Amino acid sequence: MYNQSQPLSSLPLPPSTLSTLTQAGYETLEDLPHNDPANQLTNALKTSLEASQALYPSQRHGTFGGSALPSTQSAAALIESRKLRSIPFTTRCPPVNGLLNGGLPEGHILELSGPPGSPKELVLLNILRSFVEAGRTVLFVDCQGMCDPRLIDGYVKGIPAAAQLVSYVKINNLTDFIMLMHNLPLYSSISLLAISCISFPFQNSVHSAKSSLLEKIKQTLTKLSSQNVTVVVTSQLSTKMLKPDGTAGSFDSAGARGVMTPQLDSTYLPSGKTSRVLLSLSGTTSGIVRLLAPVKPGKHSLVKPFEIRGHVLEETEGEM
Repeated sequence: MYNQSQPLSSLPLPPSTLSTLTQAGYETLEDLPHNDPANQLTNALKTSLEASQALYPSQRHGTFGGSALPSTQSAAALIESRKLRSIPFTTRCPPVNGLLNGGLPEGHILELSGPPGSPKELVLLNILRSFVEAGRTVLFVDCQGMCDPRLIDGYVKGIPAAAQLVSYVKINNLTDFIMLMHNLPLYSSISLLAISCISFPFQNSVHSAKSSLLEKIKQTLTKLSSQNVTVVVTSQLSTKMLKPDGTAGSFDSAGARGVMTPQLDSTYLPSGKTSRVLLSLSGTTSGIVRLLAPVKPGKHSLVKPFEIRGHVLEETEGEM
């Protein structure tokens, strides 16, 4: 059920639709017309009727939580469908593809972390483009305001039906984020869940509450993965003190050193179908991408150098 004071930015809308509404002065559900609303918006804003209908709860419910029975398929169609699902999606960034054994498998969970200025959002947007090019639906969740609708539109420009395939949600606080995660299993039509800066809403949360919330997120991600929904998130880094044996330490611990690690620990990520990748810059447009997990016991984590060229990361030399 939707609150009339709910911001339009918190709804799963195509970026182009949200941008048009914002420019026209619409900010909450209460601002929208209520007599023949979809047609009024279509005439006033020159949007498509489908885009206008997507704003209203009754139509949205049908889009994401429909109970229609699945159509029947032949055995050949099912086999072909499984073959297609076994082909990984390219990240459009060769060094990242290399760490993931060729790309991102369907139903996999990928965390991209890095310091401010690192190209983690660039990789996220390239993955989004790969899914849209394949005709797959995407829900983009912006937790920090790093990827506004216009930026997303720029990455999918020229792809047929891109506006219908991508929905955008702006998160304003931790409560918004937890409510969205709770309802995500109802979004049965999405193929990719892209979350920009998942760590940001947790910055001021207390440890006890944070642990419980991360466990709930893990349950949601596990369910989505079982439904073949691919999940890609970006995360900020924080400094953690580690003792020489690798266990947690403090500034007072003998031999302890500060290490930059993802701000959220791995407790929110399901095991088995998750990869964690760290991106860092060593120059203005160059850096390394490191596979944090999974790493086989006794093995060093894989590292690949990259150069930012245009809107992608290109591998510059061999594995480090």
